[in-house]
Amino acid sequence: PRLGTLNIHPSLLPKFRGASPVPRALEEGVDVTGVSVLFTVFEMDAGPIVACRELRLDGSEKATTLLPTLFEMGSELLLESLPGVLAGEHKQDGHGCIIQDDAAASHAAKMSKDEGKLWFTENAKYMHNRVRAFAGWPGTTAEFMISPREDTEEKITVKVITTRIKRETGGAVLGVHSLKMNEKGDAVVVTCDDGSQIEILELQPPGKKPMDARSFWNGVRGRNIERARVGWSTGKVPGSAA
Repeated sequence: PRLGTLNIHPSLLPKFRGASPVPRALEEGVDVTGVSVLFTVFEMDAGPIVACRELRLDGSEKATTLLPTLFEMGSELLLESLPGVLAGEHKQDGHGCIIQDDAAASHAAKMSKDEGKLWFTENAKYMHNRVRAFAGWPGTTAEFMISPREDTEEKITVKVITTRIKRETGGAVLGVHSLKMNEKGDAVVVTCDDGSQIEILELQPPGKKPMDARSFWNGVRGRNIERARVGWSTGKVPGSAA
């Protein structure tokens, strides 16, 4: 095309270039994201930026709802930007545009199914952000043990749909695997290996429809329930080294 090709990218470039910008931004726990309107170039998401717009997050957004919101914002921003492009104020050679700093770029890698497994060996905030990031696909799952170490022991894999952070910090508490209901009775509390705690508000047991935490807890019928036991970690926190 004579004037170039414009693209909408749901991140504040050069951050989160690549296939999964919204999930990776949520996984990282950013406070602010946004959209960018840019000219396409050979290198993925690296073209001159015509316009960008920020969106502040409150920490509860999920990828399934945030992505449509960002593309709606991006469509509006694209329409606002077109007159300037048609008038020659913004050109694909970078004239009138923001040139991306490649040194500040980050890559939003494609998601894999295995990333949706929650073991609670890491910090509650990181677990919560993964639930938000991987909502829809691949989803997040956790393994729970009902009546552990008894003849009626049963392992179940549940889909974790909605969470919130109960306690973000805490000393190492290796060995606390038991689940409990919170004081309000609206969430199942899981203690992570670093002592932080996450509340599960909505989940889906195998073979059943999504339900709230109270309905799940009532279905356990007073039996002891624990998170599955796996190797201990020091607790990954968003922004820390892997």
